[in-house]
Amino acid sequence: MQYSPALIDHFRNPRNAGIMRSPDGVGEGEYKDCMDLVRFHLRVRDGQVVEARFQAYGCGPTIAAASAATEVATGCALEALLELDAARVEAAVGGLPETRRHAADVAALGLRAAVRDALSRADTRSDRHA
Repeated sequence: MQYSPALIDHFRNPRNAGIMRSPDGVGEGEYKDCMDLVRFHLRVRDGQVVEARFQAYGCGPTIAAASAATEVATGCALEALLELDAARVEAAVGGLPETRRHAADVAALGLRAAVRDALSRADTRSDRHA
């Protein structure tokens, strides 16, 4: 199986791995067929992701996709990330073999879940101040 240099780099040198204290949003993506799991933590300011971190359990491509997804997310508006698809995550790692495409799906799913959580927390905070 051939992997891109970008994927190998994200796997060997994952960016933004680990947990975050007091995140503004948390979400998970899972691929039950091989038990891959990715959890994202987001820090948000003024509706934009200023920091994204991940925890992953799974194959190398899943770890690489989660790492790349944090880079895709950082600097983006939450609303724009609601539309994040697996193809964008896959492109960020330089492509995936057909048998590993689930890695991008898991990362996109988890990141969208974290965004939805951040948006719901923001709505709750704004309701309290109204």
